[in-house]
Amino acid sequence: MEVLEVKELVEKVKSELARETKEDVEKIIKLIHDERQKYEDALKGRISDSDFKEFQEKSHAAELEIKKKIDELELRLKEMVIANAQKENKGNMSPERKAFVSWVRKGEKHLQPEELKVMRVSEDVTGGYVTPLEFDNRIIELMKVYSPIREIAEVFPISGAGVEIPKESAVDMDAFAAWPGETLLAQDLKFAEERFTPFELQALVTPKRTLIEDAAFDIEGYIQRKVAEIYSYKEGRAFVVGDGVHKPEGLLSANISSVNSGDASKITADGLFKVVYNVPTPYAREAAWLLNRLTILEVRLLKDQEGRYLWQPALQAGEPSTLLGYPVYESPDMPTVASNAYPIIFGNFRAGYKIVDRVGMSVQRLVEKYATEGKIGFLFWKRVDGGVTVPEAFRKLKIAAS
Repeated sequence: MEVLEVKELVEKVKSELARETKEDVEKIIKLIHDERQKYEDALKGRISDSDFKEFQEKSHAAELEIKKKIDELELRLKEMVIANAQKENKGNMSPERKAFVSWVRKGEKHLQPEELKVMRVSEDVTGGYVTPLEFDNRIIELMKVYSPIREIAEVFPISGAGVEIPKESAVDMDAFAAWPGETLLAQDLKFAEERFTPFELQALVTPKRTLIEDAAFDIEGYIQRKVAEIYSYKEGRAFVVGDGVHKPEGLLSANISSVNSGDASKITADGLFKVVYNVPTPYAREAAWLLNRLTILEVRLLKDQEGRYLWQPALQAGEPSTLLGYPVYESPDMPTVASNAYPIIFGNFRAGYKIVDRVGMSVQRLVEKYATEGKIGFLFWKRVDGGVTVPEAFRKLKIAAS
């Protein structure tokens, strides 16, 4: 059998295994959900309301824990796909990337003249080297895996110091178009320009010297994963609660209208319905929910007037669960449920929130600073900004009585 035929056969088998695994996970999730609902229906009325509520909370918490494990498995599978892609591309490494990996392992003094020639010195006053484009792209791919906001917002890569993006305001839609005999009111098209100037964000990774010097250890992939995790954690928080001072403006810091939950201390089904129908139709079509894990647990216990759960768990691995027909994304930086808090945001994130990335990262290799610990430090810095450009595309749920 030819080498090409063997490769095609292997890829076919891998594809079949992935499909079968995905189908098995879907069946398990649906089975757990259906069996729990059947048991609850049979149990209702046979025990006290307080005992039934306690059972509901425990069963939902158990189901949520199973879903969490499946989500973690999905994350690991995504990381494996990226890792495999990295291994496959190692034989096709660019000269810049090869030189960069050599610099990571051995430092500048041990590079060959042809390697030094392709290393780009950073223009930043702190010095260091510019990371290869391939290296950057893989970090960005991993950040999408770790960061919910990056997955659902619109991302603008730029090469300059900043960029101006139109900030839409609510206007009469009749101003945008006209039939014969009607007047096109061009003066009513109101757009303000918002300036995005990416801020510097640093990330420090300190692997053991023994790992760096081990030729069999994938030090490049390790550093990429750690940098992506650190950046995602730090910028992810800013995208939610940042005040816009030396960091991005967060969703909760923007002038977004709110809807009361209908109760001074908890979320209500009526409150969620009001949030959905308070968002203008053009933005509601591709809207989504953003909330933290504890709030998800509270929402999962809510039912409609027919006794059906508002929450619908994902029946397909890798797909988000839905609430009132809209996808749900989890952010640990969203507030928990409390009086006057805003634990939920609903809206069209792609239309309303922009992330601006300055293309390119820089890195310094710190040998002496961590020598006594048997480590070598790698200090990365990149530039990022973000903010709400269309407040009308969102609504916040406020825990308050009507």
